[in-house]
Amino acid sequence: MTQRKKKLLFIQISIFIFATILLYFAYNDGNNINKKTAIKPKDKLDAPLETNKSNNFEDVEYKGVDLNGNRYVIQSEKASFEIDKPELIDMEVMHAIFYFKDGSVLKIWGDYGTYNNQTKDMEFRKNIIATRENENLKDREKDYLYADNLDYLNSEGLLSIYGNVVTESIEGSIIADKIKIDLESETLNASMFDNSKVKVKVKEK
Repeated sequence: MTQRKKKLLFIQISIFIFATILLYFAYNDGNNINKKTAIKPKDKLDAPLETNKSNNFEDVEYKGVDLNGNRYVIQSEKASFEIDKPELIDMEVMHAIFYFKDGSVLKIWGDYGTYNNQTKDMEFRKNIIATRENENLKDREKDYLYADNLDYLNSEGLLSIYGNVVTESIEGSIIADKIKIDLESETLNASMFDNSKVKVKVKEK
């Protein structure tokens, strides 16, 4: 083999080896890039859609007149409602005041509850405290009520109070599981869940 042929053969072998090395690295780098940048379909499916389904407010106040023509104000430190049910207002730290035609004022407090701005119904939950007094009377003695739950049913003109109910007034006290008060006739119906006797204590004058 001549010297010229040897040189050509050496050059060809060198080019082949160099090309093989380039192809090897190019193939491996391409695989690494695909592994790093590939996005799994599951990643897209798992991404949550952020939607605001409720509205939140602070220091809320509603004023209105019930079906019997009595004025009321209901307030809460925090309030929210679902977009698909805007008439139901969820409240925290509730306070309502009713101004009745006879001059009496009813005040109700509760830790949380719901106000329906269409039916005007109100639900008070946990640590219920209610007071009632007549501003037209000179002595203005207050009646007190404590309970776990209190519902103001505007369409029926009723207060439905239930769960560890205690009332205190100048006439005496009542301990019951449930009390219904008709606001129009000012009548009271007390009962126990287990049909036991309601505890009534009358104060001697």
